[in-house]
Amino acid sequence: MGKLDNKAESSDKDTKQSILNATVDLIREGGFHCITLRSIAARAETNLALVNYYYGSKDKLFGDAVKVLMATFDDAFNVLEDHTLPPRERMKLFFTRYIMNLSRYPGMARQMLDQRNQIMGSQDEYARYSKLMRIERTLDALGEITGEQDRNKLMMMMMQINGAIVYPLLMMSSLPKERGDLLELFKLPSLEEQVDGLFELYFHKYN
Repeated sequence: MGKLDNKAESSDKDTKQSILNATVDLIREGGFHCITLRSIAARAETNLALVNYYYGSKDKLFGDAVKVLMATFDDAFNVLEDHTLPPRERMKLFFTRYIMNLSRYPGMARQMLDQRNQIMGSQDEYARYSKLMRIERTLDALGEITGEQDRNKLMMMMMQINGAIVYPLLMMSSLPKERGDLLELFKLPSLEEQVDGLFELYFHKYN
């Protein structure tokens, strides 16, 4: 009986993982907007009922897919560990690479925001999120740049800077692609110029 139970448990894990893998693959190919539970089931070669059984909702499935995708952002997160770079340069490279990665997956920034209730409402989820996002490393770099030691103030700085950098991406990704006039109207400088400009405004008194 034990062997049968173990076999069934293994099969369950395999099916759930296949569904998650299929979701990640579809996001990589076309972003979040056009994905349905039916298309996920087809890619995973399973049935729709099992997708609903294992995940309950598309939001829960997308939330797990976002975590998988975020774990591939090492080129951005590893910069925060590189103490051979000055703290301001670490922050600049981190945000530049982070936003470039987000831009590869249309809708991902908004999906991350949609997960905030789940993240902030659970201590375990927040601990995992904080570790994944290297939040403490970001706060350390901000402290080095500004000389500020109050963690609450550093957290406020981090949220303000993050919002100022991510918001334009959210705005641009929400514009209808067929409205070229709107896209041209809200055309932004290069990402590096945006980050440079923001840092110049935000950190000018610490130069």
